[in-house]
Formats: sequence, structure tokens, C-alpha cells
Amino acid sequence: MKESTRTLLILALLFICFFLPPITAVPVTQQETPFVMRDVFIQTSAAYLWLSPILHVITILVLVAIYFYGTKTSRVVDAYFSFLFLFVAFSNHIALTENYGLVILTGNLVPISFVGLCWIAEVFKPKNEYSFRRLPPWRYWVVPLVVLAFWSPINPDLSANFDPLLLFTSSFGVMYCPTTPFIVALLTLIYPRVNQPLLRVTSFVGLFIGMFNIMSYFIMPGYTLWNLILHIPLITICAYGLLIASIVKIQIMQTSS
Repeated sequence: MKESTRTLLILALLFICFFLPPITAVPVTQQETPFVMRDVFIQTSAAYLWLSPILHVITILVLVAIYFYGTKTSRVVDAYFSFLFLFVAFSNHIALTENYGLVILTGNLVPISFVGLCWIAEVFKPKNEYSFRRLPPWRYWVVPLVVLAFWSPINPDLSANFDPLLLFTSSFGVMYCPTTPFIVALLTLIYPRVNQPLLRVTSFVGLFIGMFNIMSYFIMPGYTLWNLILHIPLITICAYGLLIASIVKIQIMQTSS
């Protein structure tokens, strides 16, 4: 089977996985699913925030290591990202809630876990070559959005909070949505020296979770416009990750013509 065909098949299966119903101790209807998700995310968004400063610092050290040591860091960086994906898959989507008992949000947990396993495979057969090289200026458009995701200036009640301290204490690293834009953006900045199927799978899952967050603004109680705005990095960078091969090809053709 060709690699492109295999990747499309994987994406199709991941798409189906997004619609897996949550597993709950208390039976719920489909209409109650937004309330179930809200209760889980209220629990999980705060449970591991104590780890956030550590993961912020590690992430900065990863960037410094790539800058100074380049491709020698590849396996370490891949391993770190595989840890982040598997950590957020389980920590963000399993919770003991007051209203529904033990809840497992399988529709998110399964696809994100699969992404984490793909990153583990990358550790053993690395294709990502982490090194910063000069790129056309337009390729750096992702950087401001990555900074926004890394900062994640938001309060627990989902209102805006522009405290600079959040640059080290936000939910980056412990929640999926602010963490994924950083990883995908880094892959786009080293493109084409990347594991392209891995980039597509990671971007695809991120894009669909971002799109579900757009829907959540209309159906999930308490979901604020500011929280939706903070998902712009996830949505746009993951869409870019899916399309970067075509975009770069078009840019090269225009430059050479």
C-alpha cells in the first residue's frame, strides 16, 4: 500500500473515532454530551496545573537545544512530544465528576493517543531533522500564534487574563489545545525535513478538535468567546500543517517563474 493511501486510510479512521460516545458511570443521552465534556474539562484543566511551570521551562530548553545542537536532539525532542501527547490524552479526558461519575471522553482520547503512539514510532525511526535554518519570511507567520498558545492568557472562568506570569504558569503543556500548535508549528518551520505522514496525522487531529471547539461555543454552557479566540492557533496552524506541502510547492513555482 502506498504511503499516501495508508495515510488517507488512517485519517478516515481517526475521523470516525471523533464520534465515539463518552463512557460514563451514569447513563447519559447524546444531548447531554456537552455538559459531560464541560464537567470533565473543569476537572482536568486544573488538576495538573502544578506541572505547567516545569513543562514551560523544558519546552524553552528544547528550543535552545535545537538551536545549538540541531539534529543531534531529534530523538530527545520526538520523545518529549510523544510524552506530551500521551499525557494530555489521558489526563485531559478521564475524570471523576460529581454529576456523571467516572467519565472517559473516548472521542478525544483515542485519536490523541494514536498521535502519541505515532510519535513514539518516530523516536525509533526518526525522520524529523530539528535544526533552524533560514526560511522565507512568510514561513514565520506561525510564531506570534505559538507565543499566544504558549501564554494562554485566560482565567479558570474562561475570561481574559493578560498576566505575564502566565508565560510560565498557563495550561500549555498540560492541556491539548495550547500545546499542539507549538509542536505542529515547529514541524512546519523545519519542513520539508519532517516525517510528513506524522505531520499530517498530528495536524488532522488538531484541526478537528479545534473545529469541535468552534461548535462548543454554541452548544457548551459557559464556553466564552475569548476561549474560542485562544483556539485560533490550534485551528490555523493545524490547517497549515495539512496544507504546507502544497503551499510551499506553489511558492517555489511562483518564485522560479
